[in-house]
Amino acid sequence: MFKLIVDKSLSHFLFVGTALSVSFLGTGCNSTPKADATADAAPQAVPVRVKQLQPGTIQESSEFVGNLEAVKIVEVLPEVEGRIERVLVNPGQRVRAGQTIMLLKPGKVVPQHQADLVKIDIAKKNYENAQKKLDIVKAKLDTTKAEYTVTSNYVPRVQKLAEAGAIAQIKLDETLQKQVAAKNNFVSVQQEVAAAQIDVKQAEDNIRQAKAQADVSLINLQSKAVVSPIAGIVDQLPAKQGSYLNAGQSVVAKIAQTEALELNIAVPSNRSNNLKKGLVVELFDPVSKKKLTSGSLSFISPTINTEGQTILTKARFRNVQGKLRHGQNVRARIIWNNQTGVLIPTTAVSQSGNVSFIYLAKPGEKGQTVAKLVPVKLGNIQGSDYQVISGVKPGDRVAVSNILKLRDGVPVQPEAE
Repeated sequence: MFKLIVDKSLSHFLFVGTALSVSFLGTGCNSTPKADATADAAPQAVPVRVKQLQPGTIQESSEFVGNLEAVKIVEVLPEVEGRIERVLVNPGQRVRAGQTIMLLKPGKVVPQHQADLVKIDIAKKNYENAQKKLDIVKAKLDTTKAEYTVTSNYVPRVQKLAEAGAIAQIKLDETLQKQVAAKNNFVSVQQEVAAAQIDVKQAEDNIRQAKAQADVSLINLQSKAVVSPIAGIVDQLPAKQGSYLNAGQSVVAKIAQTEALELNIAVPSNRSNNLKKGLVVELFDPVSKKKLTSGSLSFISPTINTEGQTILTKARFRNVQGKLRHGQNVRARIIWNNQTGVLIPTTAVSQSGNVSFIYLAKPGEKGQTVAKLVPVKLGNIQGSDYQVISGVKPGDRVAVSNILKLRDGVPVQPEAE
C-alpha cells in the first residue's frame, strides 16, 4: 500500500510505503555532475604485449623416453692369475688404447719359477749322461775300427797263401768271415755314435729351453700391467685393490667407447608406415627440457614385439663434445614430417575446462583496440610454442602478457614484442 501526501509548501509529492520511497523534485531535477562524469568516462586500456603471427614450420613428432647406450663396451680380463697391487684409473676417466689401468702381482709364480730351475738341473744331468754315453761309444768306435783295419790288412796275405796251397781254403773262408764281422761291428758302432751325438744335441736344446722358461717365470715375478684394449671411458671397476683374480675369468674393468651412442626406441606399430632410416631424432634433457643434440634412426627391426605391439628402432648420436653419457636418461623426439602452419606462444593460451582460447588485439569502437576472445584448437608443443590447428591465421595479433587482466571487449594498449 502506498499513501500519497501532498504538501503544497514543499512543492513536491511524496510516496510513502513500506518498501519504497520516491521523491520527485519537480521539473528541475537532474543527476549530479559527479555521477555524470563517472558514467561518461571510458574504461582504462590494459597494456599488453602483442605478437603478430607469421607462417612457421610445424613439426609432426612423437616423444619417447630411454637410456643412452655406448655403441661398444669392452670387458677387460687379466691374462695372468694374481692380486691387484694398484688401480691407476677411476670410473668416468677417459683412457687410451694400451694405457695401463692397474698393476697385478701374479700369483703362484714363485713355485713355478722354482720348478723351472729344477728342470734346468735335470736337463743338465741328462746332458752329462748323454755326453758320457757319447764318449763311451766313441771309444768303442776306435776299437772296432782297429779290429776292422787289422782284419782287412790280413785278408790279402791269407789269399796269397791259399792260392799257393800253403793253407787250406777253409782258413781263407774263416778270415773273410772275420773281416765281414769286423766291418759290420764298425758300422754298427758308427750308428751308435751318431745317435749319441743326437742325444747330446737334444740335451743341449733342453737346457736352453729350460733356461728360457725360467727367465719367463722370473719376469712373471714382477708386477704385470693390465691395459685397456680400446680408447674410451672407464665405465666400471668391479675389482678393487687387493682383490685376487683368476686369469681370463675375473672382469677388472669395463671400457665404454662413447664417440657415438645409441638409444633404443620402441615405436608403436601403427607408425610402421612412417618409419624409415634417416629420420631426424632430437634429444632433450628430461629435467631442463634443453635440447642436447640431434641424430637419426640407424636401425629398424623387421619384426613387431607382439606383447607391446611396438617396433624396436635405434637412433645413433655423435658425442662430439662429450656431453652425452652411457646410461644417461633422455627424452627423444622423432620428427615424422615438417609442414607450414601457425605457432603461438604458450604464454598466450588460457584454459577453461577442455577449451583453449587466446585474446586477439582487434579494432573496436571510437578507434580503440580491444581484446577479442577466440577459441583455438591446439596441436603439440613445439619448443615454447603451441601448434595451432584452427582458430587463428597469419597476420593476427595475439596478446602475450597481462592475460589474467583481459576480458572479451576490454580496451587494450598494444605494445609490440
